[in-house]
Amino acid sequence: MPALISLLYGLAAVFGAAFAVIELRMLYRFLTNRADIRAGASAYDEKAQGSDRAQEEVTPTVTIQIPLYNERTSAEQIVRAAAAQDYPRDRFDIQVLDDSTDETSEIVASVVQEVLAEGVRIEHIRRGHRTGYKAGALSEGLQRSDARFVALFDADFVPDPGFLRALLVNDRPFDDPTVAFVQARWSWARGFDRLLPSALSLLLDRHFAIQKPTQEFVGNVTTFNGSAGIWRRAAIDDAGGWTADTLTEDLDLSYRCALRGWHGRYVQSVHVPNELPEHMRAFKLQQRRWAKGNAQCFRKLTGRVLGSGSVVRDRLDEAFVLAGYAIHPLLLMSLMLWPWAVLYVDRTLFWVLQALMSLGMIAAVLSFFVTVQERDRRLSWRSVGEVLFGMGVGMGLMVNNTVGQIQGFFQSGGEFLRTPKGTALASSGAEAGAGSRTVEGSPTTTDDPAAGASATGAAAARAAVAPVKRVRPKAYASPLDWTFFAEILVMAYCAFGAALLIQSGEAFWSMPMFMWALCMGLMVQQQMVVPRPAEA
Repeated sequence: MPALISLLYGLAAVFGAAFAVIELRMLYRFLTNRADIRAGASAYDEKAQGSDRAQEEVTPTVTIQIPLYNERTSAEQIVRAAAAQDYPRDRFDIQVLDDSTDETSEIVASVVQEVLAEGVRIEHIRRGHRTGYKAGALSEGLQRSDARFVALFDADFVPDPGFLRALLVNDRPFDDPTVAFVQARWSWARGFDRLLPSALSLLLDRHFAIQKPTQEFVGNVTTFNGSAGIWRRAAIDDAGGWTADTLTEDLDLSYRCALRGWHGRYVQSVHVPNELPEHMRAFKLQQRRWAKGNAQCFRKLTGRVLGSGSVVRDRLDEAFVLAGYAIHPLLLMSLMLWPWAVLYVDRTLFWVLQALMSLGMIAAVLSFFVTVQERDRRLSWRSVGEVLFGMGVGMGLMVNNTVGQIQGFFQSGGEFLRTPKGTALASSGAEAGAGSRTVEGSPTTTDDPAAGASATGAAAARAAVAPVKRVRPKAYASPLDWTFFAEILVMAYCAFGAALLIQSGEAFWSMPMFMWALCMGLMVQQQMVVPRPAEA
């Protein structure tokens, strides 16, 4: 028994330390090249100046695809935002890929008629089934388009009117013929007055503020994030198109393009506001889908990446990216083994393994603080709270995301469960416009009071695409998932483990069990907060 516990705990410690080393190296690269990485967002400006391309190339044809499934609270805003693009109307068209089974389709049909009357080319595509889910809808839309480029937006995103022009005409990253896609930065349409939403945003801000620009700077694979980006149609076709055998079709296609010699670009200066899941139940649903899709991509692509030769740089790094969500099963494994490791593992070996395990905590703390400093350009006591809550949520997701990982390792595809979001951004009026500024024609959030004039401009842009005054649709319900009860059981196990260690004279080593119990308690408590539907 002690030998088995030592082996299992050792495996968790070694693999956890490996993830930590990858993270620490990424942070080192970011910090030592911060100025150049920041400047990389505008590296194509000089190339854009003095161009003598023909007019039809200066404004290439683009199809805007909007995949929808039961998005009654936000469908109208994204259709109007797409129609409001400051781009020649004969050079872009819109496809609303609507697989909805509720009143979303009626809302879309009405808005499409209004947009058509304004002279915008738009098509409302109804399949009557969900074969392939989002990937299937995107593929069907491509069959109806001959545009050179394809822009993608999920329903809760609101691109600035200058989005297409910024990425296709001004910044012009596609001047490089090997660029498959360009990803804009996700930002948040509303400020966060509560600590928990701030902590949730921190988990994603780390990806967009630190990870993505650093990956691009060092030449690693830049991945598409499913929305707020533009694809070169030729790259999609060359890589085999969208496929539905994973739930993260964006990650899948990104790596298949990389294996064909294409690469992605991340333009950090162009921000597209969107909505966070408005409560923990929805956030967990989103995270489990990503964890499942991540495991499916790992199973599908890791062998090809490792055997790609010089086509993909830092192949080992890319394998860890594809295995990213595996940190959650490792955390859960460590928790379950902890009391027994304290009691039965040789004390010298235990200390060595603890040194390895501590690397993960160090990497997480540094990563979150660097993210806050880069995002806000300052640190405060609130930053400490955000980091603590962010770490608590990250560890509290271990049960939920482990379930997703296990499903992904044994299943291909699966139902694409939508993530319930809040009410429409545009319907928030002054709240949506407050605290935003425009960076090269695109809105983002800021605490800078000097951004007032630009904030007014961003609010005006949203007002231009605001829907006609209508009754605000009710938000979608988000019932408790069965993992809620599994998390309660894990909390009980933490209490049992802590009591066992105290009774065995190991009170000091019981403290991690209390820490894990607090993280799981945070998850449980937040899921018990029943979301209030949005009324008119």
